[in-house]
Amino acid sequence: MPEYSQIQTYLKCNQNNFQDVIKDFSNMLNSLALDSKYFTTELEWEFSDDGNMYVGGGDYTQLFDNNSYQLHIRPFVMGWTPEVINELQEPWLEVSLLFWTEEIQFDSSTGQLKDEHKSLIWTLMEQFSEHFKESGVYFTNEATDGRPWEALVCGIQENIWAFDAVILPTHLFDVYRGSPKEMFNKTNENIMYLARKSIWESEPWHNR
Repeated sequence: MPEYSQIQTYLKCNQNNFQDVIKDFSNMLNSLALDSKYFTTELEWEFSDDGNMYVGGGDYTQLFDNNSYQLHIRPFVMGWTPEVINELQEPWLEVSLLFWTEEIQFDSSTGQLKDEHKSLIWTLMEQFSEHFKESGVYFTNEATDGRPWEALVCGIQENIWAFDAVILPTHLFDVYRGSPKEMFNKTNENIMYLARKSIWESEPWHNR
């Protein structure tokens, strides 16, 4: 099984709005020329025996052509409930795209991204941000998968910065003010960008 890096975000989700969230995710996949049929035909709202919201996990890995570079991308959703994370007041749905880390990294020891994939990853983060605005859109690796969002809901301050990039809506600005020196940052009236310097080398929002 490959090591994954992921673009991920989280949304409050219940039985009433589940299909709407999945439809929105499916429409975004279609706009990227990724197959979304799994999400529109096979996913159902249900729970596993341990109390976690089970929504079918991830679709199959698909090949994506990034300017003649072939990338493996796996669309993925997963539910989280108060039975699993006590600090939650209601279920949340993780919505993400998983990448094979070895395909997008230039240097596995530093995590630095290959130049040819930086623009794509940032563009996909921006598309996620346009669709989903509840918790920010994070770019994480195998070790930091899910940690910044869990830090937000559980109040674990040391993991707030456990990401390689994030696009944040206005209601999270105060949480992320005073970013570490190892982060590029930009803030305007509506959005905040943060990106780890060692991973991106220059501000990704300037390289599109």
